[in-house]
Amino acid sequence: MKDTEKQILLAKLAGKILGDRQLLETLGDRIYELMLEELRLKKERNRN
Repeated sequence: MKDTEKQILLAKLAGKILGDRQLLETLGDRIYELMLEELRLKKERNRN
């Protein structure tokens, strides 16, 4: 798949998410979970 095709698919997905309040909330929750996990891992690495 070419980069331009990926960009088009990503833009369509973003439009779908922005148009659906539930999808947007789910995405926001998942991003928050991933950020918390990353912070936890970073703290763990800094201790060692």
